[in-house]
Amino acid sequence: MTPNLETLPMGEDAPRVVHAVVEVPVGSRNKYEYEEKLGAVMLDRVLPGSLRYPADYGFIPSTETERGDALDVFVAAYDAVFPGCVVRVRPVGALETSDSNGHEFNIFAVPVDDPRFAGIESLDDLPGQSLREIEQFYSTYKKLEGDDGVEILGWRSAEEAQEIITQCAL
Repeated sequence: MTPNLETLPMGEDAPRVVHAVVEVPVGSRNKYEYEEKLGAVMLDRVLPGSLRYPADYGFIPSTETERGDALDVFVAAYDAVFPGCVVRVRPVGALETSDSNGHEFNIFAVPVDDPRFAGIESLDDLPGQSLREIEQFYSTYKKLEGDDGVEILGWRSAEEAQEIITQCAL
């Protein structure tokens, strides 16, 4: 029996360390989404053009945003994990955006159990190029899917990301 990933605990050390349920592995063009009614990760669509996810992408369980869905998370990754994999992550920032569906935050986190990310505690510890790639991906992805109202409103700190997670906790 497949567990209900949306009711998985957020994590014992939340909001400093939280669970991230990866739906889309880094490098994929396939957009997978967890389908609660089926208890499975399903192929939702294939991204247009040559666009690929620049990081593992998914959600933080036991959270809910103003839009009514779980809080989105980008997880820095050297190697892809599989859809449905739960990764313990440390939030290091959040990308604030707006599109035709309204305002949202995308948490940016690093895997706790990967020693290559051990020294990364904030956005300042990451190459600026990595952050620009996330911004460019988000903006381009939305525009290619017909949403011309996309705005990148900026990055928020690790502390602000933790506060956003706390505010979205169920």
